[in-house]
Amino acid sequence: MPKRDPEHMQAQKERILRAAIQCIAATGPERMSVPDICRRAGLSTGALYVHFRNKGEIVESAMRYGNAMELLLPQTWHGIVESLTAMEGHLGFDIATIARFRLHMHAAAAAPGELHDALAQMLNESIEILADKLEVLSRRKDITLRMAPMEAATAIAAFLDGMLWLALSTDRPLNQVNANLKQGLACFVEPPEVQSARPVT
Repeated sequence: MPKRDPEHMQAQKERILRAAIQCIAATGPERMSVPDICRRAGLSTGALYVHFRNKGEIVESAMRYGNAMELLLPQTWHGIVESLTAMEGHLGFDIATIARFRLHMHAAAAAPGELHDALAQMLNESIEILADKLEVLSRRKDITLRMAPMEAATAIAAFLDGMLWLALSTDRPLNQVNANLKQGLACFVEPPEVQSARPVT
């Protein structure tokens, strides 16, 4: 009989989720099938259903798995910028896979339904975490935001996805987008020389 120890089972579950992310990046969640995932993961259908009840559960779990690292933001503005723009190597995937996965998921979740509700909750959690980090940095006077923390966090999320969508839509090499993302994020805070020129109150 195959091993059923917790470490083996967790590794098998991660294989399924990673395969699902690759399938979603290639075709989108609607066109992806359970056999597609099994083929890419190198597992039987029976092994997949040990971990997940249906395709919908796999898609939602893959969405959360792919977003997990985004919830672990650093404590400095420079660190946050590096974290938000350094998608190369995220969970071991190349930047194109991550970008296409994110945009396919957002497009599929635009219509009302369970996927929409799950993604909305996840996005709101991510934005709130970023807003909290920005508020802490602002209170410490590490940065001066050009708008309220929640508004800035929401605009940053939209900016990042918008830049990725534009790059994919115009066949622009994604590895050239990183510098533009960093430059764009700099627009959400005042330049250091402006901050230092502000009178102390």
